[in-house]
Amino acid sequence: MNTETLRGRILDYTKREMSLHGVSGLTMDDIARGMKMSKRTLYKLFPSKAYLFRICLSDSAKTVRNYIQQKQLRMDSSCMDLLFTTVNGYLTLLHSLGKTLLLDINADKEYRSSFEREEAFWLQQFIDVLTHCKICGYLLPEVEPDSFATDLQEVIYKSCLQGTPYVVQRMMNYTLLRGLFRVDGIRYIDEHLEPDKFNVCV
Repeated sequence: MNTETLRGRILDYTKREMSLHGVSGLTMDDIARGMKMSKRTLYKLFPSKAYLFRICLSDSAKTVRNYIQQKQLRMDSSCMDLLFTTVNGYLTLLHSLGKTLLLDINADKEYRSSFEREEAFWLQQFIDVLTHCKICGYLLPEVEPDSFATDLQEVIYKSCLQGTPYVVQRMMNYTLLRGLFRVDGIRYIDEHLEPDKFNVCV
């Protein structure tokens, strides 16, 4: 097996285990044992646990980011489509990491500082898409995209830390958004509140 393939398998395995056990509950010994390899080989590829975990966090985020950015490039995506894609993308990322890992990240300065860059990316996405919705005339005039984007991100993050199920959280997010939109926007949100829209993550 070549080095890149092996690295990829280690990353996939570590991401799965991180979501179950968090940062504090997973060691390099655990990963080496789970991968049926020597610690020496693991450390040759990833010189420290912190280095391996940071790559895993970045890799998890990149998949969702790429989906969002591809959607943004599509000419047929309305601002409302982009809003739901962005909100669901952030929610999907947090749920893919899992409550245990999020709590560890939140409590550990080293990992928290790495994740803050990711948080800044998503905050800017929220600001941009809400501003787009306001320009299109969907948002109520008194709604300020910058301040609401911060509140929205905080609500989603804290709900994930509390272990709120994905489907319940999506419903909560849509209900929260519903109060900010003019009638045309509310109709669109109500379509997304239909039960069959909640079965699949982004």
